[in-house]
Amino acid sequence: MRALLCLAALLGSRPSPQTVAVPQGRTPAAKLATAELAHHEVMRIDRDFGKPRWEIALDGWMPRAGTERIEDIRLWWVDTQDADARKPFNAHLRRFVDLSYDRDPTGNLAVRLEGDRKAYMFTVERDPAGRLAVFADVSLADGSTVPHCRAQRGRLVARRMWGIPIGIAALKVSCLDADDRVREGEVPFEELASGRVWEAD
Repeated sequence: MRALLCLAALLGSRPSPQTVAVPQGRTPAAKLATAELAHHEVMRIDRDFGKPRWEIALDGWMPRAGTERIEDIRLWWVDTQDADARKPFNAHLRRFVDLSYDRDPTGNLAVRLEGDRKAYMFTVERDPAGRLAVFADVSLADGSTVPHCRAQRGRLVARRMWGIPIGIAALKVSCLDADDRVREGEVPFEELASGRVWEAD
């Protein structure tokens, strides 16, 4: 069980410099927003391994007034049997993950997420309604690519040996293309020559 939890946390988060504090520890869903910051669940990710009660959320925060800046983003556990309370990944699991981002001139985030010697790239942007959303170039089963597809939900698929999860094979998503059609595919990744490979704690 510890191995399965460790594998899921390959996609974790690293704290970034902040000007306003976002929730840090285990947090009930009702307290994810603060007096200064509005909370957005940007995307929910489930898995084809591990306990189904635990999903992963990519959350984001924006100041309630005065700026449209995306203050911070984070990936952490969602306890679906405790009203979607959030729980951070532990320090050991975060050793296998590198989450970084750059801001473009409009304030959107170009995100690079590394784990299991793979790097996934996507953006977190404000939509016309002011909500935060993930956009990625998504590869379809026929080999074509849907550019800038708005991800609605993700699924981590395990890399397996003899049926045992030993890493991450793919990040699959359901997304909306420019014509609001639902598309199903994978977020492409870059193979890395070095970096930590998943191992159980």
